[in-house]
Formats: sequence, C-alpha cells, structure tokens
Amino acid sequence: MDPSQEHTTSFADKHPPPSPVPSAPKRPAPRGPAAYPRKRAVTACQVCRARRTKCDNLKPSCSFCLKVGAKCVQSSVDLSSYDPASLQILQRLDDLEQLVRGIGTDQTTTKATEEIPTAVRECFDRSRLSPYSIDRVLEWDSLKSLRGIRQPNEHAYPCTERVMRTTTTTPMSGHDELEPQRTKMLLDNFFSYVHVKNPVLDEQRTRQTVARVCMHGIDWSPEACLTLLVCALGTIATPFLDCHYISRDSDTYHTAESFFLAAKKRLGMLLGTSSLIEAQCMFLAGVYAMCTFQRLPAWRFFMQSLACCQTFESLKAFRQNYGEQLDEDGRRSAAAEQAIYWSAWKSEREIHHDLGLPGYLFSEIDITGYPPFFPTPPRHEDEPTNTFASGTERREQASWYFYLSEISLLRLRRRMGNEIKIIEPENGSSVLPDLARLVAHHEQQMLDWANALPDTMSLQAPPSEDEVCRFVLRGHFINVHEMLYWPFVDWAINGPSLNLDDWPLIELMAKGLRSHLERIIVNRPGFRHRHHGTFGMIVSCTRSALVLLAAGHACATSQSTVLQSHHMPIGWQDAVKEVIRLNETWEHEAPDLCRMAMILNDLWLHWTHFLAV
Repeated sequence: MDPSQEHTTSFADKHPPPSPVPSAPKRPAPRGPAAYPRKRAVTACQVCRARRTKCDNLKPSCSFCLKVGAKCVQSSVDLSSYDPASLQILQRLDDLEQLVRGIGTDQTTTKATEEIPTAVRECFDRSRLSPYSIDRVLEWDSLKSLRGIRQPNEHAYPCTERVMRTTTTTPMSGHDELEPQRTKMLLDNFFSYVHVKNPVLDEQRTRQTVARVCMHGIDWSPEACLTLLVCALGTIATPFLDCHYISRDSDTYHTAESFFLAAKKRLGMLLGTSSLIEAQCMFLAGVYAMCTFQRLPAWRFFMQSLACCQTFESLKAFRQNYGEQLDEDGRRSAAAEQAIYWSAWKSEREIHHDLGLPGYLFSEIDITGYPPFFPTPPRHEDEPTNTFASGTERREQASWYFYLSEISLLRLRRRMGNEIKIIEPENGSSVLPDLARLVAHHEQQMLDWANALPDTMSLQAPPSEDEVCRFVLRGHFINVHEMLYWPFVDWAINGPSLNLDDWPLIELMAKGLRSHLERIIVNRPGFRHRHHGTFGMIVSCTRSALVLLAAGHACATSQSTVLQSHHMPIGWQDAVKEVIRLNETWEHEAPDLCRMAMILNDLWLHWTHFLAV
C-alpha cells in the first residue's frame, strides 16, 4: 500500500469532515469569451414583431399600436429571469418562425406592407374572406355595442331543456297496416316533394317494391326498410306552396316518427352489405333526420351512405366512355350509383361545414371538393310508352334538370371560393381592389351559368312563382353572391375609420347588403316548409338579419364612414322582423334555433330602444 494513501486514510478516520451546511446555489462559472451577454429580455408586441421594428413595450399598448389604433398583444411571460443560453435559443426560434412565415416574400414587399396603415392591412386576414358563422358575427363591435357588450351564453338564453322536453314524443303505430290507397298517397308525396330534389331512386321500381312489401307484410328485408323510409318521408312531406307547418306534437309528425323508428331497427341488418339499397336507405335516413333537425345523426347516415358507394364498380372504374360499354340495365344501375354518391357527398359536405367538424386533418385537402364528373341520367329507351310512364318520365326529367343544375352551381361555388381564398395582394397593398376585379369576373360566370339553365329551372321568373326545386336553386344562387360580396360588407362594417373614395368597393358593399335582404325575401315562401334544407335556410337568413342589424347600427352611430355614404336597403327592418318570426316558428325543433330566436329578439329590442332615444 502506498504510504501516502495510508496516511490520508488514517487522518480522515481521526478527523471526519463536518456535516455539509445548505447554502445558496452558486452562480455558474463564466464561459469565457463565448459567454452570452446578460441583458434584460424585452419581447416586442405582435405588431412590432411582424414589422421588425423596435417596441417600447408600454402598457397596455405600445406607442406604435396606440398611434395606428391596432390591438397591442404583448407576451404575458416575463423573460428577464431566463438564463442567457435560453434567451439565445428563444431568439433563434423566433427568427426561424419569422423566416418560415416570410418564405416567398422579399424586402420590397415587407417595406411596402409596413407603409400601409395597420387597419387597412387587417382586411387581408384570410378568415375574413368567407362568410362567418353566426357566433363570429355576434362578436362584431357593432352588435356588441348594440347589446351593451353583453356576450350571448347558455345561461342568458336557457331554452335547451324546454326544447328537448317538447321534442320528446311517444310514437304512434302508423306502420301496422299500409292500405293501398294510403300507400299511394304517401308515394305521391314522396316523389313530388322529396325525391324531386334528390333523384336517387327509380320511381317505377320503387312503387313496385313498396306494393310488394305492403302485400306480403312488413318483414326485415332491405326492401321493407326502404319502404318504411319512403313512407316516413311521404308522411312528413308537404307541398311547397300553401304548406302548413307540421309541429312535433301533431299526429302527422308522430306517424312519420313511427315509420322512421321501424326503419331504424332494420338499418342495422343492412350494414356491411355494400349494396345499392344500403346506400339508398342510409341516404334517405339522413334526409329524414335533416327534416327533423337532427343534424349530427344525419351526417352519420350520409357518411355511411358514402362508405357504401366506395365499392360501386361505376365509381371505381369510371371513365368518359364507361356508360357506352353498358347495356340498358347497366346504364340504369350506373346512373343510380352515381346519383346516390353525388347526393350523399354534397349533403355530407354541407352538414360538415355547418357543424364545424374537425374533418380528417391531413386528408382534408383531398375531400373538400366535389367529384370530377357529373352523374349520368337514366335512359328509358326500352320502356313502353304509356300514361303512367310518361308522367314518371316528366317528373324524372324535371328532377334531373334540377339535380344537374344544382351540382354545376355547387362546383362553381367551390371553385370561386378557392380562388378567393388564395388571392394575393399586389405589392403588399390591400387585397380588396384585387378582389373586386376577381368578383367582376365571377359575376360574369354566374350570369353565364344562369343563362344556360333550362326553361324549367330558369331564375328569370319572379320568386313568387317558384316551385320547390327552383326555390332551392335560387337559394344556392344567393349563397354564391353572399360569398362574393362578403369581404366588402365586412370591410364596411368593421373596416377602417377612413373615408375611402373608392366607389367600386362601396358599390360591391351595397350589392352585398342587398343580397342579404334578397335572401330573406326569396326564402319567405319556404319559411314554414319542412324539408332537407330547412335548418340551413334558417341559419343563413338569421346570419343575413344579423348582418343587416350590424350595418344599420354602424351607419346610425357613424361607426363606419363607408356606410355613411350609402343608405341601407329599403325594407331591411321588416325583413329582420320576419326572420325573428321564422326562428320563433321553429324554435321548438332544436336548442340552436331557440337560442337564435332569443338573441334576435334581444338585439331587436335594443335597436328599437336605440331609435327611440
């Protein structure tokens, strides 16, 4: 053993070290010339960070944001206690974020953007280029000030329990006996008022199927399920003109519910068959759920119908000449498969957007559009001509004219919406002038589309003469115009307090306000009509009423210098009152409608009080 080691050991044994005393952590040793300088970390507000300028961090608003009237958002985290290395990492991450966001831009664009007033550049927020949801419209300053900055909430409008209680009913036994005369009436109602908007069935074959099921009795076959769904929709369907409101506590509604509940018991037996009748039954179940304002179940039914369509040969092997290779039965089968696919697709897309569902995340880009082909109408070359067949063919021809017209309009709207979303301002200027030129091009496309419509679907006739198909088509047409003019209406109500002498933009704003008034007037005949799109109609009319109220209040209180130079459309206040009555008519159908009725009433009372003062 080493003598020194022995000496050390013995000394330690004789003189043990004292117990360690807790002490404050020592400052880390300097890192030499590579050490980071220690300084207080001051984070610029979001506006100054975007401009890459120095921020004085004054509270509650920095000097620049206070000068231009922008909202100053500053970090709520105190970074002064961070060590220098952490601060350097945070700075590099911030630089990397700015670099990623700035890809595709140069210094000239950045400099030009800095010279534009912040209030004008805020108009380029892409989320403001498309129509808002009702909840977002209610956040507008004009409506907040009208309501005294009070936010709508469930406690302020406690109607959910009352609505759910009134919608709970005991179904009646309406499917025990299906008499021939009664069945014929239900079939006539179905094909005249429901099927005409979504021609997914062959009328003659469906009538034969229903007659056969009624003759042998309701069993558990797919044909029985289809029969019950047709009878449920035929019971609840009413003529478009001079229709009467079918309330939830009426015998008619209870009978329709009994048919539907019996059909739901048979839907489970269809799952997994991947047959045409499964897709048809799932779609019709979704249509009934929409007629009774059950939107989430309706979305599930439409999704299940779409899942069935994935196995159809006419969709998997679709080509331009695919139909020419088939015989008459093959063409009719392909037409039926494409029809149900298109109907389920567009119905699912509409509900998906209204419900605000998250979608499929990474696959969202691939499924937001519409299929690249039109469904093929069925042919009747081999059928004998007789009175019944000719009546069926006329009804089928009218339904397919509407069907193809609606599909073409939906695809046109989707393409226009995408062009609006991807628009880029020139030289960092406001996007509105560029958007105005694009809207002029879109208006011409809409005019060309309207002129190409067949006579039976022509929108040249006055709205008072519309039957149900033209009524729905005209509603879609107005929806497109709302989308085109929305950025200019939003700019006028919530835009800068600058008196911009740009009359083309003001004229587009005026067109937008007129389109909101026109929507309410055009939809007036269908205010009491229960159908597939009633809920969507109520929501769109309610949004238009809120936009008109916001514009009227902004104009009256001089909150918008743009609106001061333009008068509100004549009759807008009467239109708002009509929408209030519309929501009150249907408020027992769903909690959302009850809440909207109470909010509109609240806003209208505040508006009348404001005028009186």
